[in-house]
Amino acid sequence: MRKAILVLMLLFPVAAQALPLYPSMPQSERYVALDSFWTEWKRLYLREGCGGAYVATSGDGKTTWGGSASNTLTVSEAHGYGMLALVQMEDRDPDAHRLFDLMQDFFLAHPAVSDPGLMAWNQTRDCRDAPDGGNRSASDGDLDIALALLKADQRWGEYGALAASVRTAVLVREVTPDGMIMLGDWARSDEDGTYAGSSRSSDFMPASFAAFAAVGDRDAKRWSELRDRGYLVWGRLSRQYARKTGLVPDFLTGLPDEPHPVPTNFLEGRFDGAFSWNALRFPWRLALDFLMTGDERAASHLVTINRWIQTVSGGDPMRIATTYRLDGRVPPDQDRGSAAFIAMFAAGAMAGSNNASADQAWLDALWAALLARPAAKEDYYGNTLKLLAMIALCGETPPP
Repeated sequence: MRKAILVLMLLFPVAAQALPLYPSMPQSERYVALDSFWTEWKRLYLREGCGGAYVATSGDGKTTWGGSASNTLTVSEAHGYGMLALVQMEDRDPDAHRLFDLMQDFFLAHPAVSDPGLMAWNQTRDCRDAPDGGNRSASDGDLDIALALLKADQRWGEYGALAASVRTAVLVREVTPDGMIMLGDWARSDEDGTYAGSSRSSDFMPASFAAFAAVGDRDAKRWSELRDRGYLVWGRLSRQYARKTGLVPDFLTGLPDEPHPVPTNFLEGRFDGAFSWNALRFPWRLALDFLMTGDERAASHLVTINRWIQTVSGGDPMRIATTYRLDGRVPPDQDRGSAAFIAMFAAGAMAGSNNASADQAWLDALWAALLARPAAKEDYYGNTLKLLAMIALCGETPPP
């Protein structure tokens, strides 16, 4: 394993900078922008009701996508994002702790059918789990909830036992035999085994795995192995299929022996094997690990991605497409300038591309594009990823 990871580090150029980049706008001004957008995001999406609080994915009046029920109230992915945002905004928002507890109540009221430590992935407007599989789990939501609870315990105390139960449930129900995060509890027992050996790039959360390992409990080694395994597999996949771009597909399959991008319409659509609406979160996930641990594997992979996206966009964030094939080609009929993609590339840009002046100009352009993009032009997903990227791009939280 160590030899393979060393090979991976050599094949991706190591970032020269030791510290992350931030937008050149003064931090105080960045936080003014974040506070303003936070207020707007809460108004649009954060709701109290159904015995707790939740992120209303259609709170802006737009359709919730991703295969959820037509009358969707929320999904566990959104719940994880909301809990993470609240615990990180606690120093800025005096109501954050109360709302976090209400979101915890909603989580507890909707356990997945497989394990009370996991969340049922889809709730409808009658405050119930959606029929036809809404009581199954989605790994990304569970992992973000687990991290939010751990951060809450470190900040406020009294969340440790629940955080540990979620981590344990993830390891039992949502990890492949080969040591990768599965799509959800349902994938282990699908009828023909199609999904049992599959994984989602945006479910690779190395910063979270490092935080879970640092707790030092009996599962610390497993979390470290998951982190190393993920870097190895996703890095190898990117080298084989996207050497010049550093991109990864939304989904891979073929675990444990032959991991490769999935075919068209594997799970969600015709771009399941491309860098699309799932994989766009991969640069952000790596950036969080770079920020938290300084891991060179995250930095070196991001250098490749950053160098490519700067070039292909011509330095203009509004030219970023909503889907790329792994070789960098844009499929027909793609939109440009989505806040979701701008936000995730902005987070990744914090690792630079070994060109200091160009990197700072690119990050400043991404930040400006995010601020200029009205919430009304985006949906829950784009606005929420924008919020999470802005929190990272603001740096350590100063007093309000």
